[in-house]
Amino acid sequence: MNKDEYKTRRIRPLDPTVVNKIAAGEVIERPENAVKELLENALDAGSTSIEVLLKDGGLKLLQISDNGSGIHYDDLPYLCQRFSTSKLEKFEDLQQMRTFGFRGEALASISHVAKVTITTKREGDVHAWRAFYVDGKLAPLSPSNSPAPQPCAGKQGTVITVEDLFYNVPGRKAALKHGSEEYRRVLNLVQKYAIHSRMVSFTCKKVGETVASVSLSSRLSTKDKIRHVYGTLAVKHLKVLNIAEGATNVESFHADGLISSADYEDKKSVFILFINNRLVESIELKTAIDETYSKFLHKGASYFVYLSLVMKPEQLDVNVHPSKRIVHFLYDHEIFSAISEKLVDLLQTTDEQRSYAMQTTIPSITMVKTPELPSQKTKKIYENNLVRTDPRERSIKAMFSSSQNAATFKSNKKSSLSEDLANEETQVEPLANPTPSLEAGLDEEENEVSEDKTIVPCELESIRQLQNEVLNSMHLLATNILSEHKYVGLVCPYKRIAAVQHNIGLYLVDYAKLAYHLFYQICLTEFANYGKICMNPPIPLNKLFFVSFTKDELELSEKTRKLLVARRDMLHEYFSIEISTEGFLNAMPCLSKSYRPYLTRLPLFLKDIAPDKVDWLDERSCLDGIMKALAKFYVPVRLSPENTSYEDITYMERLLEEFLFPEFRRRLICPKELFEQMTIFQVTSLPRLYTVFERC
Repeated sequence: MNKDEYKTRRIRPLDPTVVNKIAAGEVIERPENAVKELLENALDAGSTSIEVLLKDGGLKLLQISDNGSGIHYDDLPYLCQRFSTSKLEKFEDLQQMRTFGFRGEALASISHVAKVTITTKREGDVHAWRAFYVDGKLAPLSPSNSPAPQPCAGKQGTVITVEDLFYNVPGRKAALKHGSEEYRRVLNLVQKYAIHSRMVSFTCKKVGETVASVSLSSRLSTKDKIRHVYGTLAVKHLKVLNIAEGATNVESFHADGLISSADYEDKKSVFILFINNRLVESIELKTAIDETYSKFLHKGASYFVYLSLVMKPEQLDVNVHPSKRIVHFLYDHEIFSAISEKLVDLLQTTDEQRSYAMQTTIPSITMVKTPELPSQKTKKIYENNLVRTDPRERSIKAMFSSSQNAATFKSNKKSSLSEDLANEETQVEPLANPTPSLEAGLDEEENEVSEDKTIVPCELESIRQLQNEVLNSMHLLATNILSEHKYVGLVCPYKRIAAVQHNIGLYLVDYAKLAYHLFYQICLTEFANYGKICMNPPIPLNKLFFVSFTKDELELSEKTRKLLVARRDMLHEYFSIEISTEGFLNAMPCLSKSYRPYLTRLPLFLKDIAPDKVDWLDERSCLDGIMKALAKFYVPVRLSPENTSYEDITYMERLLEEFLFPEFRRRLICPKELFEQMTIFQVTSLPRLYTVFERC
């Protein structure tokens, strides 16, 4: 700029829109900041269940659903205005701040760089309200509508949907990394809040995926949550750190947490710090912890530290950073010293019991044997008690090319319908020749719905009750065995038995019963958000009923057909089952991208949802019955000794090793009834095998 141009410039106040965008850039730097603000708002609302849904790392879609207290209708016009808040009235209130949000900048900042839709319902309200915001103001959902909030269906709580983040700030959007990196950051954030928030359940996943990346129930302990996130080895070396109130000179200060011992090993250190339940960073405290660990660990070694500090609100200043990521507090040196001293005490205790892996040297004549000091003695672990497998280790198949491992399991079994139904031990009138049009419909290639399908939050109390029943029925030991097992192999495809190893024990498992509960739980988790398997051409229901119903059940068959046609809208909305008014089956739900059910079992599925087996008049019984029928439909078929080929067994082995058992390990909650029914049965262990070998 030359001197003349500078002289002509005048000082003027910025346009409010520019001011708001500048302020939004300070508060919301990336999707992670938006998720943190919205998570904290949900926690302020008293939520016990929070679900996070992302697309492209949150840049295209970011949705937070909670079951909190909701928002008053009269407050909706002010919700996204800057400095509009219910938590602060005068500046002095900052000294007693006990909530996460207080400035009224989070939603306002997000609305200036994204399109925000909010659906909320308070307890006792007849219906929910939906509002759309642009640049901090209410806006119409469509040009013909009013900008006022519109009534809609909804459950108690709030659903905030943020679309096209930074759509009007292209420079900021271009500076962000790939969507996968943004998703990793958000995932790390949700995991930290899930570990700290003991009474809140958290779920985080990508749009279009059936499996949640994070699903941590409030019923899990802090150590169990850390085990799910960071692995069993991390929990194995954790010690409890507790500084009781009154142990320091700082009034009303106390701290608790979990810290790793000197035996802990990982690629990088983990430091999680909460102060008054607020996730923050403290460079000074981290430096003090680094210096303390450096006295006991070699250079470059890692550690795990989770700390929760509690102090008087007036001792904490949370208004020092736009995103409230950094806080200042009084008596920081006293607090750092107390934490360091406690850390030293714990590390000294574990350091005395520390063991080292020693390399055996080649003995020589001149070597003099030195006496072993008492402190160097370690307990010997015999070979028959060594755990020889780790479920996380790389398998040989993983070393093959990606094209060899990219197979999708599709059931293109060419056996007749009568053979497939006979394998299920169901009494059905056999067909001499399957109907050509029916067989053609079953052999067509399936097509999934695209990932752009709108995600529908679960709003039915009956589904919530069924989900809670699954959590309450969890058998901890059996679930732990499945989550940490090592798949061994297929034992008997005719009885659907496989072998797995957990620690030093060898177990036989009935993979059919486990698969039934896996797909039932997928139905509950992804309710009303299933993919779709299209029938091409559509299959007439009458021909399917002809296979599954006997001649004596013609009346029941016709009643079932009329019922399914009459309830086709509900079946399509909740289960992606498409039935035309003419009585043709157009689509079935897809519960997994990697596995297709045996479509020759469609007649059995339709018979399982007939009115004599499912109570269609009761909401909960109806939904539960249909989901159980779907789970049964997805269970791998029982192979028959007479009609099983080598290819069938090979396919089943790959299905178990590459899909089913990894899914059992990742997401299955094993109910108590399976353990009591000996679905998971220990047949032997290494000590027992060594005993047998010694006798031989």
